[in-house]
Amino acid sequence: MLDFDELKEKVSDFFYEKPVLARISCGIIILFLMGLIVIFIQSSPPKSKIKHAKTNVILDGPPEIPQGPDIEKDYYPYRTPKEAWSDEEIDQYFTPPDHKMMKDLEKANDKIVSEITGAAL
Repeated sequence: MLDFDELKEKVSDFFYEKPVLARISCGIIILFLMGLIVIFIQSSPPKSKIKHAKTNVILDGPPEIPQGPDIEKDYYPYRTPKEAWSDEEIDQYFTPPDHKMMKDLEKANDKIVSEITGAAL
């Protein structure tokens, strides 16, 4: 059996004779221990912060429905739709498509049609 003094002497000799190897060995041992600590922490089950107390609840009445927000009682958004737009509104919001826009739309439609027909074949 090894005595502690003998073990201490062998370790100190190892550190003095091969300091680089001793430092590398210590670094590996420290990294191994840190890895074990991380694995231990990650594998432990999470502790529940909520205490689940078992209580017996007796329902002696009908369930009550909570009231909705108060804003809906006094505020109703609405808009009266118009039957048709006036010519001024049409001129303001409508932009007739030019030749380039029509070509882009034609290419997009052709692509969709070719995808549909290609999938059907």
